[in-house]
Amino acid sequence: MKPIPEDINMRVRKLYDTGDYYIKIPNRSQGFEKEYWGCVADPDGKERDAIEEFENSKFNFNYIAEYLKELNPAKLLDIGCGLGALLAAYRSKDNNAQLCGTELSSLAGKHASKFAKIFIGNLEDAGYKNEYFDAVTCHHVIEHVLNPEKLITEIKRILKKNGVLVLATPDFDSGCARRFGSKYRLLHDKTHITLFSSDSMHRFLRDYGFIINKVEFPYFETEYFNEENLIRMFDKDKVSPPFYGNYMTFFCKKA
Repeated sequence: MKPIPEDINMRVRKLYDTGDYYIKIPNRSQGFEKEYWGCVADPDGKERDAIEEFENSKFNFNYIAEYLKELNPAKLLDIGCGLGALLAAYRSKDNNAQLCGTELSSLAGKHASKFAKIFIGNLEDAGYKNEYFDAVTCHHVIEHVLNPEKLITEIKRILKKNGVLVLATPDFDSGCARRFGSKYRLLHDKTHITLFSSDSMHRFLRDYGFIINKVEFPYFETEYFNEENLIRMFDKDKVSPPFYGNYMTFFCKKA
């Protein structure tokens, strides 16, 4: 397995100069089924069970569900829906919307099918009609794909004019990433192969025809905002803790 490049932070930072949208690093995983579902170790080595933590994950999606509820989309698609936590969070606020999801993992997709109609496979193979959805969510998916341009083009095709896109991804040039370098925790997900910065994601979305309405950095309202993680920011010899700015969520409209 190839190690994390030591110069990774400087390569991401150079996106400002090169005008590129992202940098690529090798996929070091054994597949999504093995890396994500069931009992897996997080970057701190702590054993986690995504199914057992489902209700907590659902709670963490409330800020997106509340935003979408105000817009009241008739048809919503969640790309890479996992176990369906985002779909479940929105379903609890709206029982009338048509909810759909795509997911590569058959195990996760089966669980998500409790809340929506799920397609197992890539978005491009689902065969959705042009301008079919009022809203699309793409939560921590784009950093896993080989061709983000292909993904965003397909999203734009299936989204109605003035439709909403909510896209979340790590900021690999965040303050925490700069401080910890190759020990930045989000580099330790072996399936993170396409690395954006905040600046490059702004450019990417605008260049592909989306208007950015706002950007959120969910942290202070989560369980990760605690004294232990703040103290860990002082120790650069260990994997970085969860911290403000690690995750960025873009709320956009198709132009």
